[in-house]
Amino acid sequence: MHIVTGGAYNGKSAWVRKFYQLDNVSNWHWIAAYDETCPKDLAAFGQDLIVLNGVEHWVYKWSETQSISEIRDFGRAIISNWVNWEDEKACRKLVVIGSDISKGIVPMEQQMRAWRDATGWFYQDLVEKCDRLDMIWYGVQTQLK
Repeated sequence: MHIVTGGAYNGKSAWVRKFYQLDNVSNWHWIAAYDETCPKDLAAFGQDLIVLNGVEHWVYKWSETQSISEIRDFGRAIISNWVNWEDEKACRKLVVIGSDISKGIVPMEQQMRAWRDATGWFYQDLVEKCDRLDMIWYGVQTQLK
């Protein structure tokens, strides 16, 4: 699993498209969290390279109906499914793109703070399982893992 993070509108998606040369390959699928629900079963897409973009939006949706501990358990179960999918075939790769929402002023609203916390924990669980982590800041890439 490859995790790509950084600030909002800092070039994460463009960097992933260039890094994986998505204009030149055909066996990939891009899932935008803004438009689609969180997939548990990646095999349903029938592709070997899957990009999940904007995963913090899924965590936000979960935070509307679940407690922080429920989100943590739910997120870990989804990550486990994703890792299992990737491990089934050597040619499979999952790329997860998520904006860093941990910087700046801590929100006053309880739900916004819960979302921020849950997203941070979800990212920690993702990073624990990934084999590569890149941060993109203003279009500049730094490999962290």
